[in-house]
Amino acid sequence: MEKRYKILRLIGSVYKVIGIVAGVITVIGAIGSCALSAIGGSAMDSLFSSYGNSYGASGLFSGVLSGVLLGGMILLYGGITAISLYALGEGIYLFIDLEENTRATVALLQQKKE
Repeated sequence: MEKRYKILRLIGSVYKVIGIVAGVITVIGAIGSCALSAIGGSAMDSLFSSYGNSYGASGLFSGVLSGVLLGGMILLYGGITAISLYALGEGIYLFIDLEENTRATVALLQQKKE
């Protein structure tokens, strides 16, 4: 059976690849935001301690906490986006497969009828 809808197959593949890339970028961004927030909290704590206002580990803790919250929000939004893009690509393939199966069923029924 001939393969039809070559452009739709390409578009489906592109959406799936973009979904995977978005997922990878999301994970890297979430880890990076956690790390940068922890480093920023530590830097603020050392800056305050050099001027005599040391807050102990609270600067580092608040930096880590804000980083975890920001990383969680990035993971949630980016994860939903990545999954949606991948699902869109899979949906295009689903419709193509549905059409191929319908065409094969019609051909089989026509052969049986004759």
